[in-house]
Parts: sequence; C-alpha cells; structure tokens
Amino acid sequence: MTSQHSSHVIVIGGGFAGLSCAVALAGRGARVTVLEARRTLGGRAGSFVDEATGEVIDNGQHLFMACYHETRRFLETLGTGRHVRYQKRLMVDYIRRGFRARLKCPPLPAPWHLLSGILTMKGLRHADRLSLMRAAPALKRLAASPEQVAALEGISVTAWLDHLEQTENLRRWLWHPLAIATLNQSPESAPASLLAAVLVAGFMSHAADSGLGVATVGLGDLYTGASRGYLEERGGIVRAGVPVIGLEVAGGRVTAALTRDGEHLEADAFVSALPPAALSRLGIPGLASEPLDTFASSPILSVNLWFDRPVSAIADFDFAGLVDARVQWLFNKERILNGRATHLAAVISAAGDLMTLGNEELTALVEEDVRAALPAAAGAKVTRSMVVRERAATFAATVATEPLRPGHLTPYANFLLAGDWTERGMPATIETAVRTGHRCAELLMATQHQ
Repeated sequence: MTSQHSSHVIVIGGGFAGLSCAVALAGRGARVTVLEARRTLGGRAGSFVDEATGEVIDNGQHLFMACYHETRRFLETLGTGRHVRYQKRLMVDYIRRGFRARLKCPPLPAPWHLLSGILTMKGLRHADRLSLMRAAPALKRLAASPEQVAALEGISVTAWLDHLEQTENLRRWLWHPLAIATLNQSPESAPASLLAAVLVAGFMSHAADSGLGVATVGLGDLYTGASRGYLEERGGIVRAGVPVIGLEVAGGRVTAALTRDGEHLEADAFVSALPPAALSRLGIPGLASEPLDTFASSPILSVNLWFDRPVSAIADFDFAGLVDARVQWLFNKERILNGRATHLAAVISAAGDLMTLGNEELTALVEEDVRAALPAAAGAKVTRSMVVRERAATFAATVATEPLRPGHLTPYANFLLAGDWTERGMPATIETAVRTGHRCAELLMATQHQ
C-alpha cells in the first residue's frame, strides 16, 4: 500500500472473509470498495426473505462456537454480537430413531469437562467409554504440541480414529457428527489435522470455549447489512451484482479489477475473498491455476419444512444432531428466532451424493428422517417445503489438498488471498474465513508506511 492514510483497497467477495477484511481495513482508515458477484451480500453464508411466508431463510444453517474469537470480535465491531446466543456450557442433544442422548458438560476445567460429559452420555456402551479413556492422553497432548496436530495432516480422520482404536458406536455418536459438521467432508478423506485443530480450539484449552451459539437473527441482519453500514459510514463503497472477471497487472503489481460490465477499477491494493474455482477463472498471470483447480468444493443442503402446527410442538430444542440418518442437524427456527419463523431447518453437510436429486425426493428423504427421529412429527402434515442448495458451501478439505493451501501472499505485494480455504491447518468454518480476512487486513496495513 502507499503511504497515504486514505489508501484505496478493493475487496473481491462479500462473504464473511471479504466483509471482515473490509471492515478491519475501514476501521483503520483505509478507503474500501467491496465487489460481490451475487445480487446480495453474504456469499455462501447469507440470507433471503421467503416471499410466501415473509420469513428470513439462511442459505445454510450455521452453529457458532464460543472459541470463534475472531468472529466475535468482528460482530462486536459491527454492534451485532448480541444477536448470537451462546451456551454457558456445551450441551448437545443427539437423536437416533426416537432415542435421545444428551452430551452435557459439567463445570470442570478443559478437557475434563468434555471427557466427563461424553462418559456420562446415554447411548454409549462400556467398550465405547474404554476406547475414549485409552485415547484421552493422546488427545490431551494435542493442546500442548502444535507439532502433533500438524503431523496428522497426512492421514484421514478415519485413519486417525483407527489409530486411536475408537469404536464404531463412538464414531457414530461423537466423532463423525463433529467431523462432518466442522469439516463438511467425509471422515474417509478429511485430514485428521483439521479435526484435531477443532478439538484443541474448542475443547482442549478453556471449557468456556466449548459452548455452541446460534444466531437469533438471519445472517443478513447479523453481519451483511451491518457491514455495509459500517463501510459506507466511513466512505466505503459496497456493490453487489458486480462480478470481477479479471485483474490487470503491470510493473509487478495488480493495478485494476475488471468487471463483467467493462469497468476498469483501480486501487492501491486488492484482496481476493473468492473460492478457488472463481479465483482460477480470473487467469491472473503468475498465479498458477493448476493448484487452484485441484480444490473441489463440498456442498451443503438445507431443507426447510413448515407444518400444520407450531414447530415447537414437534421439536423441543434449538438444535439437535441426528445419528444414523441422512440429515445431520435439525434447527428449530421458531425457537432460535424467538417466534419470528415457523419452520424446521434440516441440514445435510458433505451432501455431494444427494445434489442430483430433485426437490421432491430430497424433501421426502428429510421428512422420513424427521419422522423417525421426532415421535411428535408422526401426525404432523408438511404444508410447505423449501430446498436450499449451496453447491460450493466450502472447499473440499482432503489429505491431498491440505499441503496445497496457499496462505495469504501472492507474487504481487499488493494482492492478498483470504477465505476459509487459504490457511493451512484450519477447518472450513466461519471462524477461519473471518480470521483470514483479519489477517489480510493486518498484512496490508503493516505495509502502509513502507
């Protein structure tokens, strides 16, 4: 960046990574322009209004964790942090064909709170508890040794659980739901290092970091609208529906962003918060497309159901995990949004094998899982449904791609990369996206006076 206080930065992408970067830059005096290809902000984590019901629908249901410190800082900057409701202590209901087991952590220091919660959880057998106790010393050592976490990069979650001699039943009730929810990838292909990173950040350091949180407003109200307001109050420009199709390079620097409508937008610095495939399509000289093209995407399906009775008469929880079902999580939006919604949201992560099914087929599959899990749904009639497909919800984190994650720097000093896929060793979560956005802002501001 130049030495001027009002350096102009163009951020390409208006999701969590791009907006967190833009807000951090604007807060430190930069003039920021955000360009988002979609007609609305939020990228893969946004919301829209259902015209039939007037309810806000997220394009993917998201759980937050109390250990999302960068995300919490971002939301506090926007003044919206109060809209995420966190548990004081971790508590999760799991349901298997009507049988419910609760993981409830007692007020103990980490990681003993988690171990105690698991060991007293219904649905586990004596062999499951023994296998967890045998693995406990190895799991505890992860928090004290980042090198041990990094060493797991070359093996899959499944291979690691095999090494730890974890039982199949414990995998069904604990390890697989955690891995799929946080990595959006099958345990057979996801790197064990990413699951270990989740365990360390969320469960091994401080018990208070383990609590889960739900946004009590739609994602649009949580961060996209507030980000726009924050930026515009500081002289920034936020433009949605403006796809960037290329970057102009001259003299070893990126000089301009080229839009589909033929605009030539100059700036002092640029940050891409695009997923790998979209970045590859820009054809930037010196930025090899082959590694980028190696990254596939992993989809998430959300099926929203409205019933002929209040959702809370069917589901007496904010959220619950399903075991041995195609649906992994259910969200009671009536409770979460404090009565401003009337639907049940069912989420299927790593949903690649279901993306070719039609909406009616998907709805039927979800209905079957819901009725099997919730006895109160047996007599309820579905009056409306909506399928939301986020085809590129996250990058597909695999053992093969983990070493290829590029970090933030590029061959151009004034062009940085943000996004959940860029930072090696971190899972594909909102927290990772925000963390990379903040990191890119810090790197750019550090060069301001150079």
